[in-house]
Amino acid sequence: MGMVDYHRAASRERLLRGETPDWIRNSKRGPYIRQVVLSIPPWQDRKELQALKAEAARLTRETGVLHVLAHKIPLTHSLVCGLTVPWNLRILTWRQNLAEKNHFLPDQMNLFD
Repeated sequence: MGMVDYHRAASRERLLRGETPDWIRNSKRGPYIRQVVLSIPPWQDRKELQALKAEAARLTRETGVLHVLAHKIPLTHSLVCGLTVPWNLRILTWRQNLAEKNHFLPDQMNLFD
């Protein structure tokens, strides 16, 4: 399951009330999933995120190398908290994404130029 699959309005509402759904609590990636659920604004169209996910899957099929959606501005960082929206996502190979290691510097805002 990827970040696009976590787009669940009911789970977001529960988290905002201070409740953690079992499917998040019982996951070894629970803290990350919680951040993803909270980082998807209620106005975000799920179809846009699904289209990005489909493009990553297409690149994976064509190249034989796993491609994933990665946040430009990280979800969990001491300076920022990025949103899960199309303009904050890019498609990278899994190795490129792993190499980023949640780094962020204020001058990275040029990523949106």
